[in-house]
Amino acid sequence: MTIDTTPPGLDRRTALKMAALMGGAATLGGRPVRAQDTARISFVDPAYRDFYNERENYFLRDAGWVEETLPRITWPRDGERIPEFKVLLQTSRPDWIDAWRRWVVDAEKVGIKYNVQQVSQARYLEAILSHRHGDVEVHNAVPRVERLDPSEWLVSRAYGLDRRNYGEWANRQYDAEIEAQARTTSRDERMQHVHRAQAILADDLYITQYGWGPQIIQAYNSAAWSDVVSATGFGIADFNIFHTYLRATPRTNRRRAVVGVTSVDRSINLISAANRYRAIGRMIYDRLAFLDENLNVIPWAAESWTQIDSKTWDLTLRDGMEFHDGRPVTVHDLKFTFDFLMAYDRGFFWTANSNIENVAIRDEERRVVRISFKQPYAEFETYFLILNVIFPKHVWERLASEQGLKEGEDARRLVVEPRDQIGSGPFRFGRYRRDTELQLIANKKHFAAPKLDEIVMVVVPSVDGLLGRMQSGQIDFMDGVWMTPSQARSLEGQRHITMAPARDINWVHGVTRAAWLPWRDYEFRRAWHHTFDRRFLVDVVWEGGGRVPAANTFLVEGHPWHNPGLPPIPAFDLDQARQILQQAGYRWASDGRLMYPAPTDEAWRQRVRGVVKPGAGYEWAGIKMIDDA
Repeated sequence: MTIDTTPPGLDRRTALKMAALMGGAATLGGRPVRAQDTARISFVDPAYRDFYNERENYFLRDAGWVEETLPRITWPRDGERIPEFKVLLQTSRPDWIDAWRRWVVDAEKVGIKYNVQQVSQARYLEAILSHRHGDVEVHNAVPRVERLDPSEWLVSRAYGLDRRNYGEWANRQYDAEIEAQARTTSRDERMQHVHRAQAILADDLYITQYGWGPQIIQAYNSAAWSDVVSATGFGIADFNIFHTYLRATPRTNRRRAVVGVTSVDRSINLISAANRYRAIGRMIYDRLAFLDENLNVIPWAAESWTQIDSKTWDLTLRDGMEFHDGRPVTVHDLKFTFDFLMAYDRGFFWTANSNIENVAIRDEERRVVRISFKQPYAEFETYFLILNVIFPKHVWERLASEQGLKEGEDARRLVVEPRDQIGSGPFRFGRYRRDTELQLIANKKHFAAPKLDEIVMVVVPSVDGLLGRMQSGQIDFMDGVWMTPSQARSLEGQRHITMAPARDINWVHGVTRAAWLPWRDYEFRRAWHHTFDRRFLVDVVWEGGGRVPAANTFLVEGHPWHNPGLPPIPAFDLDQARQILQQAGYRWASDGRLMYPAPTDEAWRQRVRGVVKPGAGYEWAGIKMIDDA
């Protein structure tokens, strides 16, 4: 395996800044995009070309992307080898690296060669977001409650007209199901479209699941606490689903729960915060709806909601709520929140709220707000209500005024101090020492008032350090830490510790560059899927703490939207992979490297032009091959 740890000469962020200074011209090494190059890239559906050409520094307006794409949509010469496949792996994910060391060796046995590069998370994200990551985009599930809606993965990772479709797959039938599920507000109808979309995704072999897992294994101080709650996909101590911190009952006179974390986000502005404070912030600012431990949507700050028509909903605010400074929560605060988020550029609220047409107070006395959307919004319950919170109007108006925030400017730039952290949630913001400690104080007036009195998060930079403090009884819970089986065994025999495995819905998968050779050939994809020993990842790397995938889907068994009728995942079988390749016309060079079929092989050329699985009724809508004949 080739390991590249050399930092790039010009990182993506610097390149974008340079492009802005040069008037917006996308550049690679100072060279602008050439019109004659982009003119060579054509699409089956003109709508896809428009999409690929609409944004600066992406796709057709990124010289680097054009330069990398052109040779991979050009018909190869006779005897040309399959190129090395570039794969970026995050250095923070040693399990990915360990698994790929084995898979690289296995792939070489059928003539496939990889160039695997270990990079930082920042460089990895820059690469995939700009589609400059190479051949295979490796990704893992990210446990956040708002990401449980099927659109988070089925749309953003596979829909042909989404920039996060990193393999640039464009299956018309899949895209039609995605568009249909977005239009319906019937959960049953949407489930049917989501199931059909999963079936097409699996059948066309666009993604490959390497492993379902790792398993969620957590521990807690059971001598100090009872009545912990294990949530599917999150476990007992994740701030994303914080039922444990509401229901945990002290066994002693100590009513403070100490939670070990590896870091606390630097920004405490919920609009600009990173992952951990997004979760913590929703313990301070009430969500409109929440999830129970079985991932069912339940009312929270919104007592109820009623659909008026396909684009209109009435929200009824829960009665009797108060902000932490004693002021009542009113429909004016709720309306202000949406107006504020629509008026300013925003962070992760944007996706949920970009579809809002209008928000109006329908009935102040009965606490009803009417929300009208620009089009039917299938994700209203499972994304919109789950993501959005209520900001106190009197606080955020003051912040905007004092800091001179003008309409259209980015609210992420607001400085939100600890004294400004006024929500209505079950916890109040308490003592805060950046990078060291964060205290949350129980709001005993809340409709779901915690049984404990406070939570203190202490930062311990390493997992080993957290395990040591768990052993010594200095911490009660660990957020964001899933132990390996061997780490869990290190805590065995401690009488005050109870292990708490939970049902997981995690995964690690790869997305191939479907628009490029050789991935355009369905038969090549079929052979490639047989080159992965998934059992090695699950049994060796994860120490048995995971599952061999049953199917190629983002929505795995245990997920509320999982389709149980999907085709099984291709088995690890190098002989089968070689046989498929041979029958599909691929050849091997004298050094064992895999070569393309002969240029005269018309069956291969037809598969490459078609991209999608032959005979399945699918149609390709994306990038065409360049016909040099």
